[in-house]
Amino acid sequence: AENAAPEVLALGHRLSRGSSLPPVEREVVILRVARLSQASYQAHEHHAVALRHGFTEEKIAAVAQYPAAESAEHLTDFEQDLIRFTDSVVETTTAPDDLFARITAVYNHSEVVELVLMIGFYMMVGRVMNTFEVELETGPVEIFRTASA
Repeated sequence: AENAAPEVLALGHRLSRGSSLPPVEREVVILRVARLSQASYQAHEHHAVALRHGFTEEKIAAVAQYPAAESAEHLTDFEQDLIRFTDSVVETTTAPDDLFARITAVYNHSEVVELVLMIGFYMMVGRVMNTFEVELETGPVEIFRTASA
């Protein structure tokens, strides 16, 4: 059997760099999946990505700590719905009708499919990283190093 890694990496590239979802919303979802999956490597890598997309440290913490009362002040209503949707898909494989309706009021059908694929992809990646105990990177995340670094 052939190694599926190249195709998996291509899907990851498509879901991150080729995504139709807004970058901030995408990172909210990825950070939340990392938290729910206890995927420290993924959380570390996407912490840097989130900062590049304008997140504050407080907003990153809010994604992890939601629904703690103080976390809501750092998240939009829709970002909170994305977190609830992510939690639901991770924990039960589906979302309640009212929550699904709030997501589809903002995202079209294709974007909702992409959202669920993203959740599933990062669940898979987190589990692979955890199973093989991939060590955290030290220093800047490779894709964000500048020419002068």
